[in-house]
Amino acid sequence: MTSPPDPPHILLRSMGHATVVIDGAAVTWPARSAEELLWFLHAHPAGVYRYDILNLLWGLEDTPAAANRFRVALHRLRHCLRRPDAVLERGGRYQLHPDLLAASDTHSLHQALSSSRLASTAREREDLLRRALAAADGEYLPQLQGDWVDQARSHHRAAIVEAELTLAALHCGAQECTLAAQALVRAAQEDPLIGELHHQRLMACLATTRDRFAAIEHYRRYRHFLSHEVGDTPMPDTVTLAERIKAGEQPCADGFPDFMDRQGRS
Repeated sequence: MTSPPDPPHILLRSMGHATVVIDGAAVTWPARSAEELLWFLHAHPAGVYRYDILNLLWGLEDTPAAANRFRVALHRLRHCLRRPDAVLERGGRYQLHPDLLAASDTHSLHQALSSSRLASTAREREDLLRRALAAADGEYLPQLQGDWVDQARSHHRAAIVEAELTLAALHCGAQECTLAAQALVRAAQEDPLIGELHHQRLMACLATTRDRFAAIEHYRRYRHFLSHEVGDTPMPDTVTLAERIKAGEQPCADGFPDFMDRQGRS
């Protein structure tokens, strides 16, 4: 008896320039609806009912015509991926095959981040964090718009920020100040609302690794962001930190956590 052929080797790249690669070649989509369905299911790994797919993805009611559009898109998607089981239907919910989800860059991001939390050594943790960040090469599905995409982006962005902040803390503990500052800069660029304490730490890192002018420039940009995007102002201890840096202090000289403790007692 002839053995069934091995399934194709598929990679899903959803961050940066979204593409699907099968056996080394990028997929050419016969219709946009098939590609949209793929990424919608990718953003909902637990599965989605047809009604919600039609409504959230295409703004359609579950009419016979809309149901036919879904069936055509589903057929094209399975055909393009060369796997009849690429999309599974269980209890009325449609979801990507687990093998496809495991072949995506976002899976690599979250898997490595999750493993880093259980790592027994700082070196192992750092390696896993770098592996997580290597998978996150750009914004999630930049070619698509919609609330469902925004929600998924926020989820993946939070993972990236967590990885950068944890990496910064590891570098700080090892007194690798330049690397700590670089990780904090990337975290702040990914999400300016990471938390004011992290902006304070970045100011302290910049004052140490570059100069007070770089630290104050970051403070001014952060203050401008709060004013124009949030309608708020920096906390008093952030203002105090900026004034101390302006006066020539280097708060990381004896370790930033100690400096924060002194601030709290002053």
